[in-house]
Amino acid sequence: MAGRTKSAETTALDIYLERLQDHLAIETKAIETVLSELPFCERYGSVSAQMEQDLILRRKHVSDITALLSRHGRQTPAAHETVSSILSTVSSLLSTGEESNLLKNVLTDVSYRAHQIASLNMLAILADRLGFSSDLSLLERLRNEETASTDKLQQNLPVIVAQYLANH
Repeated sequence: MAGRTKSAETTALDIYLERLQDHLAIETKAIETVLSELPFCERYGSVSAQMEQDLILRRKHVSDITALLSRHGRQTPAAHETVSSILSTVSSLLSTGEESNLLKNVLTDVSYRAHQIASLNMLAILADRLGFSSDLSLLERLRNEETASTDKLQQNLPVIVAQYLANH
């Protein structure tokens, strides 16, 4: 790259850390979404149970990604479940009680999970190229957990649709 100085070039490490931060941001947003949608899903047993399990998984993933970023000297926001998520949750509880479109939200969740799995695949490739073997094993575990959670959601789709139709 003619004209660019060495310090201006983006390194593989920079790319890796930026992708980790992006992944963390999306996981954090997913937690906010689950917290705001959970009150509406209480009457759908299988959906509510899946969301509770996913919330635990998402919080663990946020903790793990935060640890990776810290290990590489990157600062992360102190509070991952931000004031906006708290306000969103309170707002949803105080709303008129209308539930959002459950089936549309489930489809959005499936798309989100596909993105996260692809993101974890890319992060694993970057970690491997950089020689970060402990990062690689953690990222592979996160990907396997995400894949298992996605498979469970896919298997649950007939029950989710049946519960939705029974409530409408």
